[in-house]
Amino acid sequence: MLAYRRLVFLGFSLFILALLCSGCGLFRGRSDIGMDVAKTAHKYLGTPYKSGGRSPKGFDCSGLVWFVYKQYGVKLPVSSSDQSEAGFKVSKKKMQPGDLIFFKTKGRIHHVGIYVGGGKMIHAPGLGKKVVKVSLDNNYYVKHFAMARRISKP
Repeated sequence: MLAYRRLVFLGFSLFILALLCSGCGLFRGRSDIGMDVAKTAHKYLGTPYKSGGRSPKGFDCSGLVWFVYKQYGVKLPVSSSDQSEAGFKVSKKKMQPGDLIFFKTKGRIHHVGIYVGGGKMIHAPGLGKKVVKVSLDNNYYVKHFAMARRISKP
């Protein structure tokens, strides 16, 4: 009977601990702003592409990343190649919402998107197009994937 009471007390204690920490990031797998960044990126779906654009009037790929992270107090470089040095590298298998995904052609970084989970990213693809959510299973993205990086709030 004493062992049963201890087991019940332990279970109840773990339940309370889980409730108290549910918002602290301990059980989400990360305590930074990734999920919020991914949600915010969704707000800009359909925004037109604009070369050098960094506002909701128009974005290029790195401008979208720069603008979304800026809303959380994170100052990132403006170009995708410079952004590829921010934060820390994570494996493709360990990507989480909010991570930046970089693509390379001819040996250099040329494109960036925001991973939003479920094997998808949001990005500004190019001239004449709009900000979209796409699958990373697309052959182009598989072939040109360079790295993923995680950005944490300072």
